[in-house]
Amino acid sequence: MKINILRLIIVFGENEIVRGRSMRIVAFSNQKGGVAKTTSSYAMAVGLAKRDFKVLVIDADPQENLSMTAGIDLNEIDPDPEDIEKLTAEQQEYFYKNVPAKLFEVMKGEKDINKAIIPIAENLDLIVGGIDLASADMTFGALGRERLIKEAFSKLKNKYDFCIFDCSPALGVVLMNILTVADEVIIPLEPGAYSLQGLSRLYKFIDQIHDFTNDKLKVDGILVTKVRNTANSKIWINDIEEKAELLGTKVFKSKIRLNVSVEEAQTMKMDIFEYAGGSAAARDYDDFIDEFLEEDE
Repeated sequence: MKINILRLIIVFGENEIVRGRSMRIVAFSNQKGGVAKTTSSYAMAVGLAKRDFKVLVIDADPQENLSMTAGIDLNEIDPDPEDIEKLTAEQQEYFYKNVPAKLFEVMKGEKDINKAIIPIAENLDLIVGGIDLASADMTFGALGRERLIKEAFSKLKNKYDFCIFDCSPALGVVLMNILTVADEVIIPLEPGAYSLQGLSRLYKFIDQIHDFTNDKLKVDGILVTKVRNTANSKIWINDIEEKAELLGTKVFKSKIRLNVSVEEAQTMKMDIFEYAGGSAAARDYDDFIDEFLEEDE
């Protein structure tokens, strides 16, 4: 399902955030790519929305894979500058006036965060990061650069129960911003010979953010993904559990099995629950979300 942004009429709520009701901000982060980070963050956002929670999901990876999976036509919302230059003056005016802002523009202070929100499903809104996030480390060098997203969030008008960030693998200024505003981090890991590579460095980065900019930040746990029913997979999962114990965190009991339905759903621009609600991956993500929510009961 493709969402046509230029034909989408977006109505932004004018009500302020309810006092006393806090939004829980969760960041999916891992220095390694290919660990189902985007798949997991989108599945969690959709699963929470289906449970009647109001959810904002933010695609903070310049690859914008989550946005594409959600049906966003990036040729319309985040086209190449050369393509914009080819438009007529009237078309360019329409583009800049009507197309939702990107997270990068919000961080630069060029756009209001409320103008970046795209409703994509019932109870579920999206903010696209923008390909320019790839240059964030070169763009943002001023003092206080780690608080750009936090400052933008203070102006957020819509009410949400959860905000889910899909983070890029880079340990840079964008992740620094996300962790400064986040409550917790979930680390997706695929069992493999090199699955623990870089994990200690990520933990050190998180600890630094905790110590200097966000003392409420915590690692909620490690989510094991792409699990195969093999002897090696069991050995690697055991290694992950031992490493988690050394780092003082847990591994979620729910494990996400490797399942072809995930790739098929992404190809069809559908979430896993809509495309194959009875698949192993959909059931596993449902179990994970239930486990996540049960922690607070």
